[in-house]
Order: sequence, then structure tokens, then C-alpha cells
Amino acid sequence: MRSLEIFGWGGFAVLLAGVAVVALLPPGSLAWFVAALVALLALGMGVAMQVLHRRFLTVEGQASEMRLRMALVMEAVPGGFALCDREERLSLVNSRFRDVFPNLALEGKLGELLPDLVATVEEGVDHQLADGRWYRITRHVLPQGGSTLVAIDVTPLKRREEELLAREARQRVVLEMAPVGIWELDAEGKTVFANPQTGLLLGGRVPGSLSEAGLYPVVAGRPTAEVLRQQPQQRGALEVECDPGGEGPPRRMLLASSVPLPAVPPALPGLPLSHTRILTLLDITERRVAQAEAERLAWQDPLTSLGNRALFQRMLEERLEVGGVTLLFIELGGLGRLNERYGHALGDALLIASAARLTQAVRADDAVFRLGGNKFAVLATGLETKAASWLAERLHQLLLDTFRHGGLEVGLSPAVGVARSPPVAADADALRRAAELARQRSAKEDRVILYEDALGDEAEHKHRIRDAVTRAIAAGEFRLDWQPQFDAGERRLVGAEALLRWHSAALGREVPPSELFPAAADVGLLEEIDLWVLEEALATKSRWAGRHDAPPVVAINVSAASLREPGFAEMVMEALGRHDVPPDELEIEIPEDVPARDLDALAQTLDALCSQGVRLSLDDFGGGASSMAHLVQLPVNRVKLDRSIVRGLPAGARESAVLRAVAAVARSLNIELLGEGVEKMEQIFALRGQGCTVVQGFLYGRPVPAEELVPPLANSDDRIIP
Repeated sequence: MRSLEIFGWGGFAVLLAGVAVVALLPPGSLAWFVAALVALLALGMGVAMQVLHRRFLTVEGQASEMRLRMALVMEAVPGGFALCDREERLSLVNSRFRDVFPNLALEGKLGELLPDLVATVEEGVDHQLADGRWYRITRHVLPQGGSTLVAIDVTPLKRREEELLAREARQRVVLEMAPVGIWELDAEGKTVFANPQTGLLLGGRVPGSLSEAGLYPVVAGRPTAEVLRQQPQQRGALEVECDPGGEGPPRRMLLASSVPLPAVPPALPGLPLSHTRILTLLDITERRVAQAEAERLAWQDPLTSLGNRALFQRMLEERLEVGGVTLLFIELGGLGRLNERYGHALGDALLIASAARLTQAVRADDAVFRLGGNKFAVLATGLETKAASWLAERLHQLLLDTFRHGGLEVGLSPAVGVARSPPVAADADALRRAAELARQRSAKEDRVILYEDALGDEAEHKHRIRDAVTRAIAAGEFRLDWQPQFDAGERRLVGAEALLRWHSAALGREVPPSELFPAAADVGLLEEIDLWVLEEALATKSRWAGRHDAPPVVAINVSAASLREPGFAEMVMEALGRHDVPPDELEIEIPEDVPARDLDALAQTLDALCSQGVRLSLDDFGGGASSMAHLVQLPVNRVKLDRSIVRGLPAGARESAVLRAVAAVARSLNIELLGEGVEKMEQIFALRGQGCTVVQGFLYGRPVPAEELVPPLANSDDRIIP
């Protein structure tokens, strides 16, 4: 621009010089014409130069304004922005781009600043600053040459990506470590994804499809012959059996559940949605084995392997429906004395040997049972009176013979009572009562007794008890003794069981529960006695309110007759309200001899009690008529292990097996286990080894009156817990 200005002024100087020369020369001469022409040329050149100079100034101003506007636009860009020329030199940058690259210099080469970016066009690179922020640098090539650089802050995106990666890693660990098989299948049942546990459950490998897995649905406890080919559509669990085949792992029982996953949009337009389902597989093999073992033991005496009381009752009823039955009740007298002198190991050996002698002496169609303690029963069919008497005498003599054990020779005093139907009515209860009357007389006379109507002494005895029990409540002859229940693990009192005691003025003696409750049942007083026990127990609990040394929960025994009453649950709640005792501080013990056929009838009452917070426990499980049906169908919080099982711990292999099986089922059903009849620390260790910490027995306290269990404040002191 400066050269144009100088050049223009030079033209004007030449013009002035030419005019001066023309003025000095004579007009019309050749020199005058030349000088005039030069002056005219100089004039034109000066004017042209001036015009060009003014236009150049205008263009330069527009360019400057354009650069200013470009700078403002670049500053308005949300991120960093830079402009490179055709030679990839930085020509323009905004302030935010300088924040990302504070050391850059204009005219610097892009390859020196970001060497990875030169090879890319639009993919871009992520650049992390020293303060942890992330920027994504994107390069766009311009059509006329050169390029632009855009730097966008992607720190939140990077943080989100890191969170997603961490979450994905955690989920992957969970899937790989989960003890449950997680198997994703498409709509055709083909494998999409499976975690390692799935392969372990299905024979060591993940099959390509559901139909190749060898899963057989279980119906009514047995696997079907048709393999599972379609996923379960319902949300409920389906029990299946896995048979890998060949010499692989053994068959396993699995619980399969299937849920649909949200449809996945297709990768390309026009393709259908991807529908998949998740199939979960839970291994329940050990649970089923434990349940089967507990079910078997529920029908079998653990010591002698004979049928127990529950099986006896079932078979007695079944055989009575078919025809005549001969029932023998047998009691081994003297066993308690031997237990006290030589220990329970000898007593158990005598029970096992007696069971073997009885089993070997009867016919193949006859059945021998251990009813509990030292009592046995034999069921025989097709015997007349003479044959029944001969069989009873034979069994009596076999049990009289000397037993040898560990260098000892000991004898027992068996009592054998016999009843036949006919002539006794074809009723299980009537036949049992008749055989029991005969057994009791046999124990007194030391000989076999066949039931006859002349057994009036026994009947009169029962009549006197029945007559006395009808007046016991009004006469105030009932009382409650309390036996504490302790948590051996935490060494604290957790409850106490109320035990009914009766001293009859009419009979002049203490009447044991074994005589009291049958008599009360005969006269229909069980419900009234149950209500008396309920009121008395809650009144005592109310008096203990606020005492730190009092049991937090009181347990009472309730008969099946009361549980069958439709209004029993309402009566319990009213009693709790009258005595201001919270429902969760009362535990109702369900008798173990409730027949399985009555469970449905009790369900409404038990569910009502449970819904109000009253605790429920199943009494004497494993030693009598209780079975797996009781555990499955009754909403109990606690199972009380029968003292006959606890007595054999820890040495008894069968008792230990029962304990393990029952403990496994209780754990799987989330039911607390309590050991009854604990008398030795060794029994505590055996129970705690299977997770049973709550115990009750003479080791922790005998049944005592309420004022001895929780002494009055003036006489209270700290109790020492073993």
C-alpha cells in the first residue's frame, strides 16, 4: 500500500516537471509536443495510482473487520476452536483452545502439537489435562485446504464411561461368582449367554440350546420321560432333574425359573426385535436329599430302624380297614433302672437287641414298631385267639432271655398286652386303648394279658381320673411350673415353657400329664384346660413385665382340639389384650401327634395366629407322629427336637443323622431349631455344631414355680448360666 502511495505522488511530480518544460519551450515544436505528452501520461498515472490506493485501503479495512468478526465468532464457540492453513500451521485459536493447550504458538505445526490427530479426519482423539479433565479433539478438513480443530469437554462422559465400566466389571464378577446358574436363551431356546455356574450344573459345559441340556421336569416327585425343550413361561419355579448322560457328573435336582428380558432393538432397520429370556438354575439336590432323609426318619425310629409311632398309627388304620388285626403293646420294664446304673449306651443296646428279637420272631407280613422310650408294638393279621396268645407268649419269653453286652449279662421285665379286633371294635383308638389296658395289667402281673372286658380295675381307674379332672379347674388344683429355655451361644435366657401340673385332692396324689391329658380328652376338657393355661401363663407374663431377669417369651402347649376350634385365634388375641402382653411374647406349641390329615383343618387358625405375630413351634419333632408334612404345611417359627434324639447325642450315629437331616431342612425353611431334654454339655456341643443354639433341659433348669424362676424383687439375684 505504501508503494502505491509513493508511486502516485511521483507521477504528480513528473506532471509538474512536464508542465514547466512545456511552458519554457516554443509552442508547436517537437520538444513541446513530447513534453506535453509526458505531462499527460504522468497525470494519468497519478490519477490511476490514487484510485488504486483508495481501493486498497477499503479492502484492507474489510479484511480487518472480517478478522475481528471471526475472532468474536471463535470466542462464541462453546468449546475450543482453532484454524489451520493449508500447511497445517495454526493461524487462529480461541481462548478455550489455549486453555486446553496453553503452550501452543501460532504458526506452529499441528503435527508437533497433536501428532495422533494429523492421521485422523473426523474420528478425533481424547486428550487428558493435568487436572484430570478430558477433551475430545476433532479435526475437520476444509474443501479449500486447511482444517479446523474443535475441543469439547467430555469429562462427564468419561466419568460416566468409567462408572459403566466399573459397574459392568462388578456385574461380571457377580455373574461369575453367583452360585446360581444364569442362562440367557433366545426365542428358539438357543444359548445367548451363560455364567460359569450354568456349565457346572449342566454337566461341565454350557449346551448350545435348552433341548440339549438334558433337563426333565419333575411331576409329583418324579422326573418325566420327556426332556424340557421350551422355557417355562410362568414366573413360578419349575423343578427339573438334570441328567448329563455318559460318565459325567451324577444327576442333580434343579429349580428353574424363567423371566423375559426387554426386547432389544435390531442393529439394522427392518430386522425383527430380539426377544430373550433369562433362565435361572438353583441346585436343590442336597435340600431334596435332606428332605427325603428327614421324611424317612419321620416314619422311622432312629435308634432301632423300626417304624415309629406315626407309621404305626397309619398302618394300624390301614389294616383295620382290610380286616381283623391283632395288636400287641410291649413295654421293657427295668430299662430305666439299667440306664441309671450303666448309662444310656447300655439302654440303647438293649433297645436295639430287643427290636432285633421281635423282628426275627414275627411273620413276614407282621410289623414291629418302636413307639418311643421302652415301648414297642406289633401288628399281626389273620390270628385267632389261640395263635395270638402263642405269639405273645413267644415274644414275652424272647425278651425275658438274658441280654449280653460288653461283658454284662442283664435281664428285662417285659410287659405284653394283647387286643384283637374283633372282638374289640374295628377302631384304631379303641384297639390301642384295649391293648394299653392289657399291657398295664401285664406290667403288674408279670405275664401276658389278653384284653377282656373284665379289666375293670383299669377302666375304673380311668373313670376316677376323668371324674376328678372335671372338678380340677373349679377346685383350683391346677398350677403351672416353668422350665427355662436358653440360647447356649449367647448365654442368655430366651424363654420359658409353661408345664401344667395337677395335684388331685380326690385322688390324693400328683397326677402326671400322661394320665391327665388322656382323661381330659375323654371328657372333652382339653379346650377348657388350654384356655386356663393361656390365661394363667399370660397373667404371669404380665406380672413379669419390666423384669430384666424374666423370660422374654412364654410358651404354652395347646391341644389339637383347641386348634381345631374356629374361634381359638380370636380368644388368644383377646387374652393378650386383657393382660397387655405383646403377641410376639407368646409361643404356642403344636403337639407332634396332630394327624397329617388334620393339618388343613388347622391351617386357618394357625395362619390367623401367625399373622397377628404369635409365635408357633412344632413340639417333639422326630420322636413321634410328626412328619415332613407338619414342617411344610404348618407356619411354625421353631421346631423342638424330641428329647429321644437329643438323648443319644453325640455318640449315637442315628441320632446324629436325624439331627443333621432335621437341621438341614430347618435351615432351608428358615425355621429355628430347639433341643429338648438337654442334660449334658456334650449334647450342647453336638446341637451347636448343627446350628441349634436354643436348648431346654435339666442342664439349664428343671421345671419350677413362677416365683422360683423369677424371684420377687427383694430376693432376686443373678442366675448363673452354664
